[in-house]
Amino acid sequence: MYKQKRLLTPGPLNTSQSVKNAMMIDLGTRDVEYQDLTEKVKEKLLMLANVSKDTFDVVFMQGSGTYGVESVISSAVAKQDKLLILSNGAYGKRMKEIADHAGINYDYEQSDAIKPLSLEEAETKIKASDATHVAFVHHETTAGVINDMEHICEIAHRYHKTVIVDAMSSFAGMPMQMEQVDFLITSSNKCVHGVPGLAIIFVRKDKMEHCKGNCPSLSLDLYEQYCAFADGKGFRFTSPTHVMLALDQAIQELVAQGGIKKRYAHYQALHDHLCAFMKQEGFEMLVDERDQSVMITTFVIPKDLDFQDFYEAMKFHGFLLYQGKLPGMEAFRIGNIGELDMDDMMRLCMLIHAYRKGDLIWK
Repeated sequence: MYKQKRLLTPGPLNTSQSVKNAMMIDLGTRDVEYQDLTEKVKEKLLMLANVSKDTFDVVFMQGSGTYGVESVISSAVAKQDKLLILSNGAYGKRMKEIADHAGINYDYEQSDAIKPLSLEEAETKIKASDATHVAFVHHETTAGVINDMEHICEIAHRYHKTVIVDAMSSFAGMPMQMEQVDFLITSSNKCVHGVPGLAIIFVRKDKMEHCKGNCPSLSLDLYEQYCAFADGKGFRFTSPTHVMLALDQAIQELVAQGGIKKRYAHYQALHDHLCAFMKQEGFEMLVDERDQSVMITTFVIPKDLDFQDFYEAMKFHGFLLYQGKLPGMEAFRIGNIGELDMDDMMRLCMLIHAYRKGDLIWK
């Protein structure tokens, strides 16, 4: 009914056949076998993050990555607290929307979406703010910009703020230092190369007691979910068992392939090949090369290009671009993550070249 395509998006993304095969087993959520699997995956994630299990823990939350972000913001920020959101894109704006819905007291600082957050400006805003918590996005996939997570966390802690980081599209895709993060959220379907359905939340244990009784949501209550896992009960509500099996297999493959540094180098190679080719074809990068992530690359739409026609042509030949223009920007994005190899990238480039010459047959 559906034809397999190469997904050039920041997630969901292409998964290996072995990750797909891992989901062919049905497990009982309350059975010891599944509870052991969940604990094993938590330990593997802490190992990937290179943080101590004495200091950090992992809490799983059913749903997309946004469920995880909403769980953390609505649970970590108490009524007497205040949140400072440093935003340079759509996912920083989503944090604002979450705070609005949860009735959280916050300040929102919007910066240029095609540039990283300025460390100087970040320090000025954090120092002057009466906020107790600071939240920002590490890899802002609106334009594919990487923010300096380590230094922003260091600045926030210098002024005694609790730090919340959305690392949805960066965790497991690039090396990072997490020691100064208090809450970090990612997803099973991004750079880990699993499937959608599970938010992964790294929590600093000494911050969890402050989360008690804050969340207005029953199902997204991070503190109650944390306690359930700590008590050995696992998920409070129906668990995505097949997603957990896929995640376990995906982590095994990541480690076997050489770990995060090797995966980052692979993304870098795909990105470099794509950028060199696109320049030759007359495509301009929207983001300065020094600031552009290797996970997703943003290109200005040439004036002579009908993007929707271009998108449909690539789709016809099995490649799904990240459809749609960025808000206020004549640009589009190509993702480099997932089970993609250099042959995939070279074939994409061949198709783009043929399309630009008018030689591509697809209608």
